[in-house]
Amino acid sequence: MVRKTISLDDALWVDLQENGVMQQFKNFSELVSLSLNETLQKVRRENYRQQIAKAASDPMVKADIDEIMEDFKYVDGEQRVF
Repeated sequence: MVRKTISLDDALWVDLQENGVMQQFKNFSELVSLSLNETLQKVRRENYRQQIAKAASDPMVKADIDEIMEDFKYVDGEQRVF
Protein backbone atom coordinates (compact mmCIF):
# COMPACT_ATOMS: atom_id res chain seq x y z
CA MET A 1 0.00 0.00 0.00
CA VAL A 2 1.23 3.45 -0.92
CA ARG A 3 0.43 6.43 1.26
CA LYS A 4 -0.01 9.83 -0.39
CA THR A 5 -1.10 13.19 0.96
CA ILE A 6 -3.67 15.08 -1.08
CA SER A 7 -5.23 18.52 -0.91
CA LEU A 8 -8.88 19.16 -1.73
CA ASP A 9 -10.65 22.34 -2.57
CA ASP A 10 -12.77 23.36 0.45
CA ALA A 11 -15.91 23.61 -1.68
CA LEU A 12 -15.38 20.09 -3.02
CA TRP A 13 -15.03 18.67 0.48
CA VAL A 14 -18.20 20.43 1.64
CA ASP A 15 -20.05 19.23 -1.47
CA LEU A 16 -18.96 15.62 -0.81
CA GLN A 17 -20.23 15.84 2.76
CA GLU A 18 -23.47 17.66 1.99
CA ASN A 19 -24.40 15.17 -0.72
CA GLY A 20 -23.75 12.13 1.45
CA VAL A 21 -20.89 10.85 -0.65
CA MET A 22 -18.70 10.19 2.36
CA GLN A 23 -21.35 7.96 3.96
CA GLN A 24 -21.17 5.59 0.98
CA PHE A 25 -17.58 4.59 1.74
CA LYS A 26 -15.79 3.04 4.68
CA ASN A 27 -13.29 5.87 4.68
CA PHE A 28 -11.81 8.59 2.51
CA SER A 29 -9.09 6.28 1.23
CA GLU A 30 -11.70 3.93 -0.20
CA LEU A 31 -13.38 6.84 -2.02
CA VAL A 32 -10.07 8.00 -3.47
CA SER A 33 -9.01 4.47 -4.50
CA LEU A 34 -12.31 3.72 -6.22
CA SER A 35 -12.34 7.09 -7.95
CA LEU A 36 -8.79 6.61 -9.19
CA ASN A 37 -9.66 3.11 -10.44
CA GLU A 38 -12.62 4.52 -12.39
CA THR A 39 -10.39 7.21 -13.87
CA LEU A 40 -7.80 4.60 -14.82
CA GLN A 41 -10.44 2.49 -16.57
CA LYS A 42 -11.66 5.53 -18.54
CA VAL A 43 -8.11 6.36 -19.59
CA ARG A 44 -7.46 2.75 -20.63
CA ARG A 45 -10.67 2.65 -22.70
CA GLU A 46 -9.74 5.92 -24.41
CA ASN A 47 -6.21 4.68 -25.11
CA TYR A 48 -7.64 1.47 -26.59
CA ARG A 49 -10.10 3.47 -28.71
CA GLN A 50 -7.24 5.58 -30.04
CA GLN A 51 -5.17 2.48 -30.83
CA ILE A 52 -8.08 0.93 -32.74
CA ALA A 53 -8.62 4.17 -34.66
CA LYS A 54 -4.93 4.27 -35.53
CA ALA A 55 -4.98 0.62 -36.64
CA ALA A 56 -8.07 1.25 -38.76
CA SER A 57 -6.14 3.78 -40.82
CA ASP A 58 -3.08 1.53 -41.21
CA PRO A 59 -2.79 0.32 -44.82
CA MET A 60 -1.45 -3.09 -43.72
CA VAL A 61 -4.41 -3.64 -41.40
CA LYS A 62 -6.81 -2.56 -44.13
CA ALA A 63 -5.16 -4.98 -46.56
CA ASP A 64 -5.50 -7.83 -44.03
CA ILE A 65 -9.18 -7.06 -43.51
CA ASP A 66 -9.80 -6.91 -47.26
CA GLU A 67 -8.07 -10.26 -47.70
CA ILE A 68 -10.14 -11.86 -44.94
CA MET A 69 -13.35 -10.41 -46.36
CA GLU A 70 -12.45 -11.82 -49.78
CA ASP A 71 -11.71 -15.26 -48.26
CA PHE A 72 -15.09 -15.39 -46.54
CA LYS A 73 -17.31 -13.63 -49.08
CA TYR A 74 -19.05 -16.83 -50.15
CA VAL A 75 -19.58 -18.14 -46.64
CA ASP A 76 -20.89 -14.78 -45.45
CA GLY A 77 -23.50 -14.89 -48.22
CA GLU A 78 -24.98 -18.21 -47.15
CA GLN A 79 -28.33 -18.23 -45.45
CA ARG A 80 -28.79 -19.87 -42.09
CA VAL A 81 -30.26 -23.32 -42.23
CA PHE A 82 -31.27 -23.46 -38.59
